[in-house]
Amino acid sequence: MASLNITIRQNHESCSERPDSKIPFNLFHIDLEIRCISSLHPETTLETYNRSVAVRRDMFLSEENVRDIVHSIVADWGSTPEFVDTVIVPDMLSYALYANGLPVNLGRQVIKWRIEILIETCPDDEIDELIDESLTSSVKFKPASKSSIEALKRDRYWDDEDEHHLPLKKRRKLVEGSSSRKACTVCLDEFSDGDEVASMPCNHVYHYNCIVEWLETSHLCPLCRYQMPVD
Repeated sequence: MASLNITIRQNHESCSERPDSKIPFNLFHIDLEIRCISSLHPETTLETYNRSVAVRRDMFLSEENVRDIVHSIVADWGSTPEFVDTVIVPDMLSYALYANGLPVNLGRQVIKWRIEILIETCPDDEIDELIDESLTSSVKFKPASKSSIEALKRDRYWDDEDEHHLPLKKRRKLVEGSSSRKACTVCLDEFSDGDEVASMPCNHVYHYNCIVEWLETSHLCPLCRYQMPVD
């Protein structure tokens, strides 16, 4: 997979404005579309997966239940559990929390939103090459250039809605091609308030020390394989 873009937006026109006695619970109505395209021919759709579901809001907003709900929604897609857990679940939960708290949605029994996932895939020969690199111990990964590492955007992580920290939090307000992960995928530890973090040019965020150590060995982003400059 060469790149991944996730877009989530609310469909206000289809939202229920009046209470409906026939609906026993407040609901999220979620339209999901996953589309795979070729990196060589972006206009060509290789695979499409669509699913429309209604789920109880209280269940979806529970961290104990959201993982199982999202896995059930994409069960027929065939993705790995790791991809669902690290990419789809955090972004959907983040947006659900945001949408549920919007003043415009107060009193609404049904909040309808759409999530679109666009996956750009590599040609078969590029995929084979990447597999060979991962399986061959003799492969020598190129470290990123010192100047590109020094140019990484550094910040402090804060898990709040403070406007001063919008570079890390604006994805919660409207996800437009970015991710709302709350864990560093290098060390697998969750971010804590005050942690020093760094943003890659591809917008993936890691602990600063983790990504520096990674880039000193490999110039590829751990998540999307974005290529940093090399010497």
